[in-house]
Amino acid sequence: MERSVEPIKEQFYLRRIAELEKEVAELRLQNAELRQQVAKLAEQVARLSKNSSNSSKPPSSDIVKPPKGDSGGGPRRQGGQPGHKGVARPLFRPDQIDRTEELHPAACRCCREGALEPTGQVKIQQVAELRENPLEITEYRLHGCRCSACGKIVWAQTPPGVVEGRLFGPRLEALIAYMKGSLHASYTGLAVFCREVLGVSVARSHVCNTIARVNDALARPYEELARHVPAEPVLNIDESGWKNNGLRYWIWVFCTSAISFFWIAKTRGSKVLEEVLGKTHGGTIVSDFFSAYVKYASAFQQFCLAHLIRDVKFLTTLPDDSDKQFGELLLIEFKRLFHFWRLRRKIPREQFDRLMFRIKDRVLQLAQARAGGERSKSRTLAKRLVKHGDAIFRFLFDPAVPPTNNAAERTVRTAVIDRRITQGSRSLMGRQWNARIWTVLDTCRKQSRSTWQFLQDALSAHYLQTPRPSLLPQFT
Repeated sequence: MERSVEPIKEQFYLRRIAELEKEVAELRLQNAELRQQVAKLAEQVARLSKNSSNSSKPPSSDIVKPPKGDSGGGPRRQGGQPGHKGVARPLFRPDQIDRTEELHPAACRCCREGALEPTGQVKIQQVAELRENPLEITEYRLHGCRCSACGKIVWAQTPPGVVEGRLFGPRLEALIAYMKGSLHASYTGLAVFCREVLGVSVARSHVCNTIARVNDALARPYEELARHVPAEPVLNIDESGWKNNGLRYWIWVFCTSAISFFWIAKTRGSKVLEEVLGKTHGGTIVSDFFSAYVKYASAFQQFCLAHLIRDVKFLTTLPDDSDKQFGELLLIEFKRLFHFWRLRRKIPREQFDRLMFRIKDRVLQLAQARAGGERSKSRTLAKRLVKHGDAIFRFLFDPAVPPTNNAAERTVRTAVIDRRITQGSRSLMGRQWNARIWTVLDTCRKQSRSTWQFLQDALSAHYLQTPRPSLLPQFT
């Protein structure tokens, strides 16, 4: 009995179809896995491509930057640029001049024969020069006398401000402190300066002891400012890393347009905010989105829009179309916001408020629509916008509040430069000295005061036991 050919063919085709379907399913699975790997790699590339324009990374971390050209398309020339208005240095005041010499020409440089008649015209040439010996060295000979009544020896006292057994006077100690704090000089470098320039041989330990005395002299002005900081209505706050004897510490800065207060702590948590500002702060804190500020939860928090916009720009570099589209839509709204915000003094207040409310509502609507979607980078940012909407847009309705934390980031650079040069501190005194001298340097700069004079005043007051100079804002 012959077998039918048709059933055999049918079975063959069914098996073949099943095999092909299995291969297709395996290929689809591989394709899905490869798509996931590509998306993951693309996200890694985007993350590794972060720079200061689309993340919170500092500009110094940008390994490669595009060349900046001038309007002519070529490289920027050194020196003053076309159209720059030069500024001449003003002459010294009469009370600043120690010696004046009147110089008259002896003969005519042209013919050397004619008589010279005074015209009354005078050309001024002022020269500032170091004295041959910049130090004034005084020797106090303290005589001892025996009391005829009790027989004890009585020694003469040093004048006010002169401390027995101390080599440097207040002005020289202020100079050493200024060079250490403002010029980032090392203890070794300061000892060499004293020997080669001033002609005084001292050990590094002597310089270190000098800095310790200046640190003590700055304690009261620093503590007075620390008590004042919580009363400021608006504070910009930022933090950066620091090393103390190899251990991880953190530099905190609390600043306004008139003061800068530095604090070095062993933690980056909200505990520092409570220690400096108290359990709660009634004013506005301007900061980035770091968890310590979110946890502290200032009643009138303003989160930095510059940080937020950099995160939005990062979304536009991601491979996922939904992330990219969400980022591009947000950028459009933020560009509109800052366009009108820069014109806020030219637009009537009611019209300005309507525009700002409209843009704010549009941003929050975009965020709410995205916050409920699938897990992604854009959903994380959208949830942040929804949760902290009021704290992101507070600056629009309070003129005293800045939209960014740039003020604190600029202020903390003082400490970052010191960190790069000195590699940190080694002791409690070192941490105190750095926090206090940074506070003095930046606060004096903001108040247009001389740091050099402040250090002299602080040391003189410390030795004479007179009222210390203050770092509090001076309003006249």
